Amino acid sequence: MATRVEAALWSMMGHGARQLKRLFLNPAEDDMYDHNFDYNGPLEEEEDYYRSLAGGDAKGDDGHGDDGGGHGEFGVHITYEDLYAAMIFFTAIYVAGVFASRVLKMPSLVGEIFAGIILGPPLADYIPNPEAFVLLGEIGLILLVLEAGIDIDLSTLSLIGTRGIIIAIIGSIAPIAIALAIAFALGFDTKASIAAGATFGPTSLGIAMNILRQGKIVNTPVGQLIVSAAVIDDMIALIILSQLSALEGDATVAQIVAPIVSALGFLIVGGYIAVFIFPKLINATIMKKVPQEQKGKAEMIIMFALILALMPATYYAKASFLMGVFIAGLAFCRSHDLHHLFVTQFKRLMQWLMRIFFAASIGFQVPIKDFGNGTVIWQGLVFTLALLGKIGTGLLVPNFTQSGRFQGFHLRDVFVTGFSMAAEGEFAFVIAVFAVDSGLITKDLYASVVLAVLISTILPPFALRYTINRYNKKSEDKVQEAIKIEYHRQETLEHLTEDEREKQLRVSSPDFSFFLLSCVAFLWWIESLTYPLNKKCFSSAAIISTHFAPIGEHFERHNTLSLYPNPV
Repeated sequence: MATRVEAALWSMMGHGARQLKRLFLNPAEDDMYDHNFDYNGPLEEEEDYYRSLAGGDAKGDDGHGDDGGGHGEFGVHITYEDLYAAMIFFTAIYVAGVFASRVLKMPSLVGEIFAGIILGPPLADYIPNPEAFVLLGEIGLILLVLEAGIDIDLSTLSLIGTRGIIIAIIGSIAPIAIALAIAFALGFDTKASIAAGATFGPTSLGIAMNILRQGKIVNTPVGQLIVSAAVIDDMIALIILSQLSALEGDATVAQIVAPIVSALGFLIVGGYIAVFIFPKLINATIMKKVPQEQKGKAEMIIMFALILALMPATYYAKASFLMGVFIAGLAFCRSHDLHHLFVTQFKRLMQWLMRIFFAASIGFQVPIKDFGNGTVIWQGLVFTLALLGKIGTGLLVPNFTQSGRFQGFHLRDVFVTGFSMAAEGEFAFVIAVFAVDSGLITKDLYASVVLAVLISTILPPFALRYTINRYNKKSEDKVQEAIKIEYHRQETLEHLTEDEREKQLRVSSPDFSFFLLSCVAFLWWIESLTYPLNKKCFSSAAIISTHFAPIGEHFERHNTLSLYPNPV
């Protein structure tokens, strides 16, 4: 290092330095110089010579790119341009999401996906190290699946578990069959048709959970049904992906059967251990030694340790590593301390990671330049018909409400389930990329399939959000109408004589009590259904509390109610 600095200093000196250098140069270091070099030659040649000794060229570039902002020879080098591009990317996906949700009245993920398409590799290719952003997005997906496991309501899941499995299986088989038939009709061979059809099997838990969580439906029976079906759908998708590899060559029976057995084994055995054995085990050994105020943190550490154990176990067993994450969260679904800590510590982090997930993990995979091909467009639109197989799963939803089947809020559940299952995402892109990289499908077929999948990430979430908001508004209108009727009744009673008032109260008391309790139930219902209506609900509760103190006090003590108090 010293000799390089010395050479650089001497290169900045003129012809007069030559004799001085010969006098002061350390003889031990003299062998580093080329004795065949003409020291009496032009100054420019000598300067270039000394710069080469200093590790650079004639322009002063040493080839390491460490011209400021780096960390030296042994560090991780980043440039100002990379940092600035990352900040532009974060700002763009946030603004695009806000614009989509508030201006276009669409799910924010639509704007985030298009921000990823525009700034990422598909178009501008402005983002440095796109793999790093995809990695961050996948971490967000892991946390989202973990939250789904933590939020599982076992009592509700016991009522809908079998139905969830049925919906998941039909929700995978039906669209695959439709897409397979379409591919055959378009003239593709058997392998290409199977690969293209398999792309439409998965359901994006990330997209569906994002909308359901915003609509406060995750913890309702229909929400739990969708979550369980989507998780099973992802497992089926991983089984399908493992089976596609068999199309590349001759696969053994073990290679075909292993992913199926592994997935079912982890789902049944792992789920049972996580729910009934593991909680008792840690409570009897570890948690009894932990102070009450530290139990949430201790459970958090154990949960992440369990994730680190189950992720490689499920992955190398040919199942989905997300199944391991889900089982780890499921093991702590009864812990209120951990649930509170997880929400407070990870909520905002998850919001940003999910923005990156939609922009990078999905947006970066869209071959937008190929969409200019007319054949790609019309074939992609035809493949979109495969989504009908997923939307139709809503017809299998049981009636959790008191209304008639396919009426009222049961009709809402049908649409919510169908649109949630129709939202495809990360696994669909993974399967499509695997198929084209393996040579199972052509690039044009890949672009057509991705176009159809992209449509499924936009239209079903938009329809899902519209459905939730529409029924929320309808519920609020009913509550406001009931309150107006009660106000009118109070005004009417004030103008009656005392005898007439007592007579009317005596006649209508049972009906009125039922009516009043129904109003309170409606208010609880709306509060649990959607956050934006909370203030209005509490103002309505204040009205009832003013006139009917006992029931008002009860409402203030118990301000939540299951969306479906009596599942049938």
